Amino acid sequence: MRMGFDKSLIEYHGKPQRAFLQDLLSKYCHKVYTSCKTTDAVPISCNPLPDAFNVNSPLNGILSAFQFNNTVAWLTVPVDMPMIDENVIQYLIHHRDSAKIATCFFDSDGKNPEPLFTIWEPNAFDQLLSFYRSGKTSPRDFLKQSTVNIIHVPDVRFLININNKEEWEKFRKDWNQFP
Repeated sequence: MRMGFDKSLIEYHGKPQRAFLQDLLSKYCHKVYTSCKTTDAVPISCNPLPDAFNVNSPLNGILSAFQFNNTVAWLTVPVDMPMIDENVIQYLIHHRDSAKIATCFFDSDGKNPEPLFTIWEPNAFDQLLSFYRSGKTSPRDFLKQSTVNIIHVPDVRFLININNKEEWEKFRKDWNQFP
């Protein structure tokens, strides 16, 4: 943990981020799961979905979700993007192309796919497994080589990512500047 503590417990919206996302995503998903290394620290109410693969990468959570159920699309939302809200989720869903492997936004630089806030289609699973079995572990690299619907995010602030204490402190200081 680059933060020194569990990022899912940070309160950006008056409750731990994982609870906020659970509530938010339940409006769009039949059931919301929390990707985790093990179920030890995740309450059963968050529907923990433990890592099933031996890889230290966000790819583990995506693959584990598909191993759990490979007949549905998975909307992945990272716990460290506190600006994600109903508007941007609706925008992503509205622009979904289920004929592609995934639908995602360009990253904040506008050059590469943002792999962690993505709708992954069921037909991605076999290709993700092949990618993993070939020794590759970057979801971004996977998307860059695949047939993906990449769209521009309506506001790059939705993609603000808090990965360390310095970013968290800066975000907390600037938080009231955001609408």
